[in-house]
Amino acid sequence: MSSFTEPLYVVQLPDSDEWLTLRAFGYWYDCEDTDAPLCVRCHACITVPDGTRTDFASIPRPLWSLIGHPAGRYAQAAVLHDYLYRSGRLPRARCDALFLEAMEVLGVPWLQRCLMWAGVRVGGFMAYTKGAP
Repeated sequence: MSSFTEPLYVVQLPDSDEWLTLRAFGYWYDCEDTDAPLCVRCHACITVPDGTRTDFASIPRPLWSLIGHPAGRYAQAAVLHDYLYRSGRLPRARCDALFLEAMEVLGVPWLQRCLMWAGVRVGGFMAYTKGAP
């Protein structure tokens, strides 16, 4: 089962909408090792290092009443997603799928996480290609 290893600790950067992680945290998730001869199930961890920049969820202000504030219950999933986009470690679709899964781990309601996932699928292309949230 997927889980975060540590709580999220952040500080806002002066005169900025960005935040900085103060401690590293990990996210354990299930994966499939498709390079293995029998497609072995595995358990992998992504470590988000301290000093990672984030703007949390890039939700346009007019949608806050519908979807939520950028630093809602899904904040740690959003930081993970920002890190994955910036690192380029995984294909964009996998980054977005892990964002959806991580929101479920955090107890984000189904409709809210589906709307947020749809938002990154529709609007995340430019951010992923730039390596920024």
